[in-house]
Amino acid sequence: MSAARVCLLIVIFIGLTTSISFAFRPFRTEDAGISPIGFFAVELGNEFRKNDDGKDNVTTFALTYGLLDWIETEIDLALLTLRPDSGKNEFGFGDTVILSKFKILGEKGVLYDNYLFPDMGLRPSVLFPTGDEDKGTGSGQIELGILLVIEKTFWEVAGRANLGYFASNDPTFDENFEDRFFYGVQIDFPLFIEELSLGTELTGQFASGEGSQLFSLTGLVFQITENIVLDGGVELGLKDAGSAVTAIVGITFGFNPFEEFLTSK
Repeated sequence: MSAARVCLLIVIFIGLTTSISFAFRPFRTEDAGISPIGFFAVELGNEFRKNDDGKDNVTTFALTYGLLDWIETEIDLALLTLRPDSGKNEFGFGDTVILSKFKILGEKGVLYDNYLFPDMGLRPSVLFPTGDEDKGTGSGQIELGILLVIEKTFWEVAGRANLGYFASNDPTFDENFEDRFFYGVQIDFPLFIEELSLGTELTGQFASGEGSQLFSLTGLVFQITENIVLDGGVELGLKDAGSAVTAIVGITFGFNPFEEFLTSK
């Protein structure tokens, strides 16, 4: 798998999900939280990655909006710079991902909320091939996906698990779909102070005719204010990842332009 392809797959899993206190950039594992109604969250991130084939830089932008108590929607964009050890450098926009998340079980979920059960959600997604396949900044394929999200908090420790299925083919919708599966587990907990959290995760994926990749990511999340959060982390490729090392930094901030209108009602 090329370095550009790996970067694009990584971008797919950069989820942005917010509540009044944000969750869990820089981790790939999705959480079960839903943005409040009318609440926008903006995420800016940068990932510098080095592997056996060269160096890549991915700058990401994500916008999330809370539609209902149990539904949010999101769009993810990326700008890629590829610096292979052999061949010329490339620069351009990556593919675009549009997704939603539905809270099925848990607080404000569709089904009954019981503290004995974990929170559960579903996240369908569509990837549009807006990047340039010839340059390596795009996949050249449409991809449909569904991700199952499970989350449970034990005392101060929050745990999450994901299982996802993705199917892609070229925009002509021929019959040769490529299957890809994603899985992830993650925990985080406060570190010294409530505003600072430490987390770690394992994520993996395997696809039709390709190897099974495994990554480990450890990161910090620092909540500056109720609506501004800084994050950073380091991800290591443990298996079939070309000795990949990725440094991640980002900022998330949110606002509700309708808050004054809603509170006056």
